[in-house]
Amino acid sequence: MAGLLLAGFAVACTDRDDAFGNEMVPPSQQMGSSIDSTVSVYSYVTTCDSLDTNISGFYQPFMGSYIDPVVGRTDVAVFTNFSPNGFQHSHYFGENPVIDSMRYAISFSGALGDTTQAVTIDVYEVKEGIRFYQDSAYFSNFDMTPYIGTTPLFSFEHKGIGNALGTVPKEFADRLLDNTQSKENIYYADTAFHRKFPGLYFKFREPATSGEGQMLQFDLSQSAMFLFYHNTGPDGPDTLQQKMWFFGDYTYDYVSFSTVEHDYAYADPAKGGVSTAEIGDTIHPSKYIYVQGLAGLMGALKVDEEALAGLKQKAVDLGYTHIALHRAELQVTMVDSGVEQYDRSFSSLGIYYDMLKYQFLSEYNPMLDAITGSGYSSTLGGALNRSKGTYSFDITSYVQSLITGKEKRFMTQLLPAYGYRNNFARCWIYGTDSPYPPLLVLTYTMIK
Repeated sequence: MAGLLLAGFAVACTDRDDAFGNEMVPPSQQMGSSIDSTVSVYSYVTTCDSLDTNISGFYQPFMGSYIDPVVGRTDVAVFTNFSPNGFQHSHYFGENPVIDSMRYAISFSGALGDTTQAVTIDVYEVKEGIRFYQDSAYFSNFDMTPYIGTTPLFSFEHKGIGNALGTVPKEFADRLLDNTQSKENIYYADTAFHRKFPGLYFKFREPATSGEGQMLQFDLSQSAMFLFYHNTGPDGPDTLQQKMWFFGDYTYDYVSFSTVEHDYAYADPAKGGVSTAEIGDTIHPSKYIYVQGLAGLMGALKVDEEALAGLKQKAVDLGYTHIALHRAELQVTMVDSGVEQYDRSFSSLGIYYDMLKYQFLSEYNPMLDAITGSGYSSTLGGALNRSKGTYSFDITSYVQSLITGKEKRFMTQLLPAYGYRNNFARCWIYGTDSPYPPLLVLTYTMIK
């Protein structure tokens, strides 16, 4: 049984007798195949307005200000709460405790950009009484301004991978001393503690305006604060400490999320970077597709509706009733593929109707995929082929639904695979108006 190949660029038509031999087959069983003209996939440049960034178990958020000539500047700040080393119901600080000092150890496990220059990081205390909850969604465009003061609790300078060590103001440390022997003690339960100490907000003091800037990877699991105190009673030890965790076995009611801003004016169109004029233009197909994590740029892909209608009509003209797809494979090609671009790119991409509204293709539903025993397994593909510099997607069910008319959405979103949506990475891909446009290959049979 022969199949039909449809490419995302113009090809010459092949004329042949598709009905040859049909007189030997009962009419109800007659099938046909053809190699014909094109189905185009049009690309456009759009943005992902916002994205939930408080992911359960995610403890290595990105933070910084970084300029990429392809996609512009990205600024990321991080909120995280902290918890003491367990909660207890009595004997909190011993007899007659006195706070000595408090120190922080902030760990950064990754870095990108100019790590030779130190940057200043301001740490703000979130106002008392504010609560952030694990079961609530906090999006990348969340405005933290109403929840923090105008003056940082403390600041420090840092560059690259490593640890930042320093002292927390004594006034803040003194407020952490609560030795009341009742349920009102903030160390009695996590809710009382986090009501009084909601958390900290880490932010670069100055965004990058030239060069690369820096993007750091904050490792909350290796970061902590240490409250040192001593007891003045006759039997008390000289020095004790209460450890404050940002993420770990004792971080009850752990919450962390990122706030993100993008400034696409810092991209350089002369180097293939996005132009602010093309963002949101869904009339003129783009030369490039840009895909970012952290609610940045995304590709909009539109299958040529008229071409599919023409394909259906051709089948009817040949005496067939419908088209059965065997496979619909979409392939997109990276620009300037090589090690440098691969290292900046996502290892896997996803295609969505609307990711923010959890509207997924039947080929790719990460929510069902994450449920053990659901019986669902994604068939989309989307992994980067590093030997070819391409991403390939099996969208057979989606295109079949377009052909039958069950699906009316000809436009989809090209974004990171769902598990990578908060990663600091980007893909630079050829669009429709380029030498290597998106390539859609359909293999099908026409059936009477």
